[in-house]
Amino acid sequence: MEKTIDKILGLLVDSKEYLSGECIGEKLGISRIAVNKHIKKLISNGIDIEIGRKGYKYKDSDSLTVQTLSKKLLKSGIDIPIFINEVESTNTEVKKLYPEINKDFLFVAPRQISGRGRLDRTFVSGYGGVYMTLCYKPKKLLVSDSLKLVLLTGLAVAKVLKKYTENVTIKWPNDVFVNGKKICGILLESVITENITEAVFLGIGVNITNDIPKDLQSKATSLKLENLELVPREQLICEIIELLYQMLALYQEKGFEPFIKEYTDLSISINHNVVVNVGDSKKSGFGMGLSEEGYLLIENNGIIEKIILGDIEV
Repeated sequence: MEKTIDKILGLLVDSKEYLSGECIGEKLGISRIAVNKHIKKLISNGIDIEIGRKGYKYKDSDSLTVQTLSKKLLKSGIDIPIFINEVESTNTEVKKLYPEINKDFLFVAPRQISGRGRLDRTFVSGYGGVYMTLCYKPKKLLVSDSLKLVLLTGLAVAKVLKKYTENVTIKWPNDVFVNGKKICGILLESVITENITEAVFLGIGVNITNDIPKDLQSKATSLKLENLELVPREQLICEIIELLYQMLALYQEKGFEPFIKEYTDLSISINHNVVVNVGDSKKSGFGMGLSEEGYLLIENNGIIEKIILGDIEV
């Protein structure tokens, strides 16, 4: 049963105007004193509520709390957002939780201590960014679909960021760039049984107002460093998840074909000359496009090669 404090928050989030303590109390069958007590508790939890002579008013801000996130994500069908203030890695925690939860869920943390990226790299994850992992339990997904889900997730993030700045690109397979610097990393892990994917863990990290170490600022950035609109983290989370679910539904129906043009148009790896670090060697060529599996196809002296795993130099 929904707690009284969550009901109060729901009323405030839905209302565009001030609500008096008397009005809230009448709706919920509690006293004005009880309303005030709950309001103060919400404020102490980091929720931005304005208190004035007309009553109480919820203010959209960069606060990140499980109550407001829960309410907003319900519109996307995600009714179990799990929120922890600090965690080693959202992907690691989701892998522990998924056997106990029989549906999709989202795990969010304002800070990661040991964020991870592709190729076992460290992902710097300080306060001010968006760090989340979606546990997605598809109806039917083969192991061969995994890379295309990575491409899809990167495209979803890029499309959301395009609403706030034009200069957004994707480096194959899933790094999202703004003004030529990395702003988002994505890590996919999965649970597989007999070539069927039971669950996919889509880890997404986006730099918003968090600080980037000086030695990385030539390669990585944030919305703040680029002097772009500082989107509230809850808003960005909801926009990414809502769009991602729409794209996942279309993918389950029609595959990656509907997304190829959008992905290609944003790619700095397709229709461009590229240099790829593959293990201890380098491969160079012209990015021709994607294979059926989502691998990068490069052409050099008339020979076309699939890049299955590698890091493209920028």
